[in-house]
Amino acid sequence: MRTAVRTLAGVGLIGATALGLAAPAPAEEIPYDFSLSLIAFGGKPGDATEIYTSIENKGPHFAGRSLDLSVPDGVTITGMVDDEFVDGTERPDEGCALVTPQRVECHTNAVLEYAKGVDATFTAAIDDDVTGNLSPVVLTVTSDDGVEKSTETELPVMTGEPDLTAAIGPDFTASAPLGAAFDQTVKVYNNAFVPGFTLDFTPAPGVAVTGVTGLDLVDGTERPDEGCVIAATGRLECHTPSPEMGPFEITVHQRMPEHAEQSWLGDASVHVVGDRGGQASDAAAVYVAFDRRAMEVTATPSVTGAAGEIVEIVLTARNDGIFGPKGRIAALTVPAGATIASVEGLEILDEMTWVDDGCVLWTPQQVECIRGAALAPGDTEEWTFRVQLDTDAPAGELGVAALTYNAWGEDFEAETVVTVTGGSGDETGGDGEELPNTGTDSTTVAVAAFGLLLAGAAAMALRARRS
Repeated sequence: MRTAVRTLAGVGLIGATALGLAAPAPAEEIPYDFSLSLIAFGGKPGDATEIYTSIENKGPHFAGRSLDLSVPDGVTITGMVDDEFVDGTERPDEGCALVTPQRVECHTNAVLEYAKGVDATFTAAIDDDVTGNLSPVVLTVTSDDGVEKSTETELPVMTGEPDLTAAIGPDFTASAPLGAAFDQTVKVYNNAFVPGFTLDFTPAPGVAVTGVTGLDLVDGTERPDEGCVIAATGRLECHTPSPEMGPFEITVHQRMPEHAEQSWLGDASVHVVGDRGGQASDAAAVYVAFDRRAMEVTATPSVTGAAGEIVEIVLTARNDGIFGPKGRIAALTVPAGATIASVEGLEILDEMTWVDDGCVLWTPQQVECIRGAALAPGDTEEWTFRVQLDTDAPAGELGVAALTYNAWGEDFEAETVVTVTGGSGDETGGDGEELPNTGTDSTTVAVAAFGLLLAGAAAMALRARRS
């Protein structure tokens, strides 16, 4: 809504200011009597605005009058609504002339009848550097017989700091399969002191911008006054000169690359700069969508050994996906009557130390391990767990060992049946090698390393999700 100040001038009008300069009228004549109205519509620095003028005749008709409108520094007169200035810089016999950028002089010979009125609206432009209301705006009307009246007002100027906010959507991240089309939105919230702004949208690495909705995509690679271009760098460069006060929204159409080394491509970003100050930025991660369960996970179906012997349970995982997961976790829980002795190729940690590869023994029957390096597409890995059967384990089926494998944040489960045969083994197992101590020392290890996997696995899982 435009702000305006209106001033009236005329005989008998409350609050009006009027100046009458005329020779005394003969006794038989009724003096001229007319009122003026002046409205200056406000705006922001740099805005276009209007100044409304009107005359109402309250006495006998009169023919011929002049009108002068002047504005102060900080605003210039630019034209008329529904009319045009005549050529030249002097008052014409009929019409209006722009004598200076801040003064209009008009004249007409038309008769203004009793109780009739006429109006004229002038367009004006507020300077960019104005910091307050502009005064005075002065309207003066003089009849050809010498009766003059004038009124003045001020032009309100709204001032404030430009404010911009930008957000990439519709979600915090975007994902699509390789080679697929997808969209991201950009919303810009601006206050009244941002008459226009530039907008640069940079897609994630490898992603191509194919179009835009909300602004026109124009030919060329140079930023237009209004609309967008796809620059030689692949960035979408836009400008809008007169957006509505927020939110202003565009949709950026894009296409995923045909190939990628990892799921996370990087961030799409937007940077907005107001024509008269203010700026805002935002970014959103872009991922290649893929089947996170494209893993074939199996385990040794069953193991058998005599009491006191060591048996091996092997978990096998094959990556059938298009990317290599990092930070994979394998866990084993064995039934009562068995304890975990070791994990081939991985150290069971005895202190809280960050490692990319290693295991933590939560209890003598539960171990959890992590491998940090990526498992390439098509590759297979094995996790070999060595399990000690208790020397007094009863013959028969001891129970089921539960295995869990986690990649890409997805859990895969498997089971191994553990059976104890009749008779008992020796302290060296089937091949005579010395067995590790799985008693008090293992429990101490589990307590000392309790926090390691919780922190390490979570961090590696986060690293995997960002990879």
